[in-house]
Amino acid sequence: MRRVFLWIFVMIALIAFSYQWETFPGFFKPLRNLAMGGTYVTSAQGVESLMLNPALFEPKGVISLDLHLSNNVATIAPKLFELLKNPESISQLATDTQFLSAVQGVHTYGVNVYGGYGSRIVWANVGGLGGFQSELFWNLSLMNLNEVELGAWAAYFGVIGGSLNVTKDLKVGVSVGGGMAGTIVPATGTTYPAKVDMMDENSLKSVLPDVSKLFSYINTPFFVFNAGAVYTWNDLSVGVAFHYNSNNVLEGTSSQILSAGVSYDLKILKIVFELEDLLNQEKSFYRKTNLGLQSDFGFLKLYGGLHAGWLTGGMELDVPFFNVLFSAHVVEFSPSAGLMGEPKYSLSFRARF
Repeated sequence: MRRVFLWIFVMIALIAFSYQWETFPGFFKPLRNLAMGGTYVTSAQGVESLMLNPALFEPKGVISLDLHLSNNVATIAPKLFELLKNPESISQLATDTQFLSAVQGVHTYGVNVYGGYGSRIVWANVGGLGGFQSELFWNLSLMNLNEVELGAWAAYFGVIGGSLNVTKDLKVGVSVGGGMAGTIVPATGTTYPAKVDMMDENSLKSVLPDVSKLFSYINTPFFVFNAGAVYTWNDLSVGVAFHYNSNNVLEGTSSQILSAGVSYDLKILKIVFELEDLLNQEKSFYRKTNLGLQSDFGFLKLYGGLHAGWLTGGMELDVPFFNVLFSAHVVEFSPSAGLMGEPKYSLSFRARF
């Protein structure tokens, strides 16, 4: 019995104090990769490869809008808009059982807008990508309304880089760039996310930003560096990718992501296996494990996968010059697989040229 209580205590401690951010300034995955279990080392495509694995970069152009929504957005969104217009209504929300039931647990809403272009110069593919990111986060329990966690951040960045074939089968790539990021909630301070007493109106007001000065909070510079390599032998590909961020504002320090993967193309089905974030000693082995599947039917592409113990899936409608993608995936905030996941639905509208 003592061991059971000890295990429960450890799990609670992990949930409360050890968030593992999967999206942060200068790094995010397009919907295709999210639907494929979060894999990207050998499966990234197009200009987006510059921030995932530059070795896969191809000289194409893209403009994309990605929307990431919680699976109970229909209940939450109207009441949140009302709160933004009238912060004093927080006392009413504190007694709204339907709202509180919907928002319990960990939730995130995010928007990514990005675009890029590349071309072939002599023997190398060269290009650039720029993007804007924003995300809203909270963690709420009906049993503890005086310690609700809230957070919101935004960033904009750009990278330039390219890829080249060292040999017929080996491709390498690199990209560098930078941008500005900042936390909007809390509007001041360095700890993310903020802890708020939902029963106290002043507690919420103390962390909300001045809307008239919203972009002034995006004031922290950061530098990013990406490098990768992919070796392809017939239908088998093996790759490695590294991402470095000099100042991750969510953690208040630099961050590094080293990932390795392998994929096999069966023509009608592509199978991908990856180990993500190998340098992170807090994550368990299964937390780092991602599996992806892709089936291409021309104008229709289907995706599936397994990310940190959670099933993922999606589909893409691919017509000339335009794509619409839908993804159902899970964000895992714990260093252990399958422990604190948030189901999400995402939509992407992409123009290609």
